[in-house]
Amino acid sequence: MRATIRDVAKTAGVSIATVSKVFNGYTDVNEETKEKIFEVAKRLDYTPNMAARTLSSKKQQTIALILNELNFNRKSTMPMEVLNGVYKFTEQSDFEFVFYGTSTEKQESKTFRQFCNEHNITGAVIQGLKMTDPYYYEIQETSLPTVLIDVVVDNPAIGTVAIDSEAASLEAVNYLISQGHQNIGMINGSRDANVSILREQGYRKALEENAISVNEAYVQYANFDEEITFLITKNLLSNHKEVSALFCASDIMAIGAMRAVKDMGKRVPEDISIIGFDDIILASYVTPRLTTVAQDMEEIGYEAAKLLTEIINKEDQNNSIRRIIPYEIEYRESVSSKK
Repeated sequence: MRATIRDVAKTAGVSIATVSKVFNGYTDVNEETKEKIFEVAKRLDYTPNMAARTLSSKKQQTIALILNELNFNRKSTMPMEVLNGVYKFTEQSDFEFVFYGTSTEKQESKTFRQFCNEHNITGAVIQGLKMTDPYYYEIQETSLPTVLIDVVVDNPAIGTVAIDSEAASLEAVNYLISQGHQNIGMINGSRDANVSILREQGYRKALEENAISVNEAYVQYANFDEEITFLITKNLLSNHKEVSALFCASDIMAIGAMRAVKDMGKRVPEDISIIGFDDIILASYVTPRLTTVAQDMEEIGYEAAKLLTEIINKEDQNNSIRRIIPYEIEYRESVSSKK
């Protein structure tokens, strides 16, 4: 149960009015008392509800979209697509919508429960959470209505919305194999991202099912970064000239790989075939146009918000709170048959 101002006052041995003064910035409370109240509040995991000061007695329910390690850029609009999806759902519901960015550093300074209490958040949709983030561990045990995008935790009360990344990767790599490629490299994201683990599992499964040995040197990590991918791809192709195809766990990395191939005097797809993942807008405009796994991030955001409201309202409690969104392979021009 959430700690109240009354709990803080009782534990600290002061009046409720004194606690209220401390959290409202009044200067007529001595420093020793302030420090004692802050220490007790931290121990009880109490944070003042800022919104409660201005809200009427009518209960307001607020859905928050929390994006971890927020990175809007001109090449990838995926965070904005998720935001659009959540916003579109809340626009046709009775829920208010707010949006916050967070980071590992912010999570270390304030717990997930404290953050949500402080901002009067009824439930949260979270995208971009890494398996090493403080919130990831907290959410394993939280009772706050929460839906994660692309992450699964061991908490049956937490919802998940994603495509089947393992199946999508399996299909993508099987397509490369069907075109005669045997020596297939993988440029993966980061080791602490759930989607990276699943996409690598699909890559390995495709090779194993086709009796192709997995060469560990072919699997590289570029942290979903275009420039890192550029360098890693040049190194991989220089040291393993037999590699004829690359499966990249994001389109941004696939674009970095395409640049590297061109910089080495080679051609896509004539010399190196490349498949990406996400189907960002640029995938249709690079040359050659990128073959990729398409996932609808706006639909994922919409379905995440919808699932969250069902959890908040305790609807369909017998149904699964893990939603799988369909994906498609967009066959374009970056893959050709092995010569």
